[in-house]
Amino acid sequence: MNYSPYAIRIVETNISSAIELLQSVDDVLPTTKNVPEDTSFELRTRWIRTPKRLKFVDETGTASGNGDEVSVADAFQDDWPDSESEGSGTIHTATTGTTGTIVNANGLAVHPASAPPAIAVGPARPPSPTDRFLMRDDDHVVSPVSGLPGFQNLTLAPPDPVPAQMPMTVPFETETEDPEVRAMRAKIYREKDVWPLESREEAMLFRHYVQKLSICLDVCDQNQSFETVVPPRAGTCKILLNAILALAAKHLSNTASYDPYASDRYHQECLNTLIPILNHEHHTMSDENLFAATIILRMWEEMEVKHSGHDSHSYLLGIQAFVHHSVGGDGPPGTRYLMPGSLSGAAFWVGLRQEIYSAMMNQQPLRINLIHSLVDRTLAPTDDFGWANRACVHCADVLNFCFGDGGAVSRAGGLQWWAELDEYNRGWTASLPSSFTPIFYREPNSETGDVFPEIWYQSACHALGVQHHLLAELFLVSFDPKTPRIGGQRKEAAKRTNERIQSLVRRVCGIGLCNQWTPPSMFTACMAIAAFGDQFQDRQDQEACMDILKRTEKDHARPTEAVQQQMIKSWDWMPS
Repeated sequence: MNYSPYAIRIVETNISSAIELLQSVDDVLPTTKNVPEDTSFELRTRWIRTPKRLKFVDETGTASGNGDEVSVADAFQDDWPDSESEGSGTIHTATTGTTGTIVNANGLAVHPASAPPAIAVGPARPPSPTDRFLMRDDDHVVSPVSGLPGFQNLTLAPPDPVPAQMPMTVPFETETEDPEVRAMRAKIYREKDVWPLESREEAMLFRHYVQKLSICLDVCDQNQSFETVVPPRAGTCKILLNAILALAAKHLSNTASYDPYASDRYHQECLNTLIPILNHEHHTMSDENLFAATIILRMWEEMEVKHSGHDSHSYLLGIQAFVHHSVGGDGPPGTRYLMPGSLSGAAFWVGLRQEIYSAMMNQQPLRINLIHSLVDRTLAPTDDFGWANRACVHCADVLNFCFGDGGAVSRAGGLQWWAELDEYNRGWTASLPSSFTPIFYREPNSETGDVFPEIWYQSACHALGVQHHLLAELFLVSFDPKTPRIGGQRKEAAKRTNERIQSLVRRVCGIGLCNQWTPPSMFTACMAIAAFGDQFQDRQDQEACMDILKRTEKDHARPTEAVQQQMIKSWDWMPS
C-alpha cells in the first residue's frame, strides 16, 4: 500500500515530537520524592490506579525484586478505561463507594448533578480528516472521505463518538482518597470565589485582561472562552487568577508607566503553586484550568523576552505536555479532554498559534501533537472559525515540511509532499466562503507612501486565518523544490520568487495595519517581516516594515527589538 509522503511525515513528525517532549520533561518532572532507601521495591516504581471492583490478592512474595526503572514517560501513560469501553456509543456510569461520583465513558469523574444520563449518544461524529492518519491493528476500514491527494488508500480506525455531554473542567479525579491529592487541590482551588476583590489595583488588572488581552487569545474561538469562561473560573482557581494578574501587569508595564515588579510578584505566586504539584502530573495534566493558565503564562513569557533577553520556552513545553496527555499520551490517537467547545479545546488552538510563532522565529519544526479529532485538514464546508483554524494547521504542516526533513530538496518524496501542501494551499483559497471577502480593499500606492494594500475584514478570525494561509504560502514559495538552483534560469527564477514574496508580505502587513483592533494581526505581520523582511531593497518598504515592528512593541508589548536589529543589519542601514 502506498502512503502519501505528506501523511507519513505528519505521523513521523508527531512521533518524534512526542519522544523529544518526554525526554525534555524527564528532568523537569521528578517521579518520586523522599523515597526511603530501605524499601524492598524499586525506588522509582510508580503504581497506577486500579478499577474499583477488582479483588486484590497478596502477591508480595513474587512482586518484590528489581524491576525496570520507571521514567517520567509513565506519567503520560493511558491508565483510563480500556479500549473495550472506548468508541462505544453509550455513556457508562458507575458509582464509586459512598461518594456518589460517576465515571463516564471517557474515564472522567463528574458529579451526579452534572452527569449525563446513561443513554446512547446517537450517531458518531463525521469522519475526521485526521482519521486517515490513524492506523490500528483491528477493525480497519477505508476512508469514504476524499481529501488531499495521496490519502485515498490509507486505512483508518472507526471514528470515536463524541459524548453527549462533556464536563467543562476536570480539576482532579475526585474519586481518589489520596490525602496528598486533596492537599494539592487545596493549594490550587478555593472553597469560595474571591469576588469582589479586596484590592482595587487587582480589580483594575483583572479588568484590563478581560477588556484588552483576552481578545488576543480568543481570536479564532467562537465561544470566546478566555473572555467568558476563564474569568469566572479565576475566582476559585488561584493559579488562573495569578496568571491573569501577572499578564495584565506585564502588559501595562511594557506599554505604560506601571510598576515593573508587580508582574513578577504574581508570576512568583504561580510558581509557588505549580512547582509543588509537578510530582502529580497525571492529575494536574487533566485539569483544563491549569492548561488555560499555562496558555496565559506563555503569553506572559513571550512579553518577558523584552526584559530577560531570551525566550526560555518553559510554558511552551508545558503546553506540549498538556496536549500530549489530553489526547491519550502514548496510546492510540484519540481525544480525552480536547473536545470542541471545551476550554481545553480553545486552549489547544491558542497553544498551536503560540507554537507556530516559536517555530517560525527559531526555524524549527513544531513539537505539539497535531493528530487528534480537533485537527481538521479537509476542505468541507464549516464555519468561519473552522476555516481559520484549518489555515493555522496548514501553516504548521508547512513549517514542519520546511524545517523538518522535507526542506531538503534531495529527500525522497519531498517534491510530492511539497506539491500536496501547495495543492491544499490553493484549495483552501478556492473553497473559502464569501464571508472571507474583505469589506474594503485598496491597492498600495507608493506615491502617497502607502506601500501596503488596505485590507479590511469584518471578523478577527478572517484576518488571522488569511494571514496564516499567506504565511504558509510564503514558506512554500521560499522552499519550492522546483526552483532552479543553478544554471541560466536561476537568476530569473530568483527574481520571480522575490517579487512574489514581497507581494505576499505586503498583504500580510496590510491586513495587520488595517485590523489593529485585533492585536494578533499585528503579531502575524511581524512574523512575516522577521522571516522575509530582508527581501525588500527599497528604503520606503523597509521603513514601513520597521514602523510595524516598532508600533507592535509599543502598543501591544510584543518584543520586536531583536527582529529590528536583524533587519537593520540585513538592510545595511547605518546606525543612527
